[in-house]
Parts: sequence; structure tokens; C-alpha cells
Amino acid sequence: MDDHGLLHIVSNGTPSTKETVKESFAAARTLTQHPVPTLLDARQWPVGGSDVWVTFIDILGSVVSAGAVLIEPGNEAALGGFPRAVNRLMVPFEVFTAEDEATDFLMRFIRPEAGDDEEE
Repeated sequence: MDDHGLLHIVSNGTPSTKETVKESFAAARTLTQHPVPTLLDARQWPVGGSDVWVTFIDILGSVVSAGAVLIEPGNEAALGGFPRAVNRLMVPFEVFTAEDEATDFLMRFIRPEAGDDEEE
């Protein structure tokens, strides 16, 4: 989690499996009590098989309130229709090649913490 309340999940370059997806999201759930805007840094991620995507989608809503996938330019095709489907059916979800743009997108979904409202 960063200082703004964004969760960062960063690929370390190893192939994902159903188990590693479950482990990553379980670790993320220990950092927050509710779904939060999440930056998924997939710049070093070798694309996984369909079982990885199914597991990812099954768990996504329990951790992510809005998602930004950060990829290398030219790698959009490797994600297929997945980001559009998630955006349409689950949570706001977009693909970016620049981290600052991804962060700007996610900042729109930051929930104010209790007590952060200005007093009148």
C-alpha cells in the first residue's frame, strides 16, 4: 500500500499459477479491510494460462475496487479482451503503459478514510 491508499501488486517475472494468484491476493487482503484501487504492474509478467485468468477474476472483487494494469508498450494484445470484460462487468479496469497515467486513473477511486472529512 502506498501513502495514497493505492495497493501495488508487482510481478516479479515468474509465471503465475492458480496458487500464486491466490497467494498474492491473500497477502493483499492482509493490507486492507475493503477492496481498494489497485495498480497491477505486469511489465515483467509472463502471461499465464486460462486457469490463471479464471482464478484472478474469481478473487478480483474481494481486493480490487478499481484496477490499472501497467504493461510494456506493444503488449496490449497479450491481455486479449480480459481488461474490457472486467471493466464492463466488475470494476473500473484500464490498461496503461505509463505509471503516472495509471496512478492518476486510480486516484479517482480513493475512498476518504473515516474522520478525513473537513469539519464545518
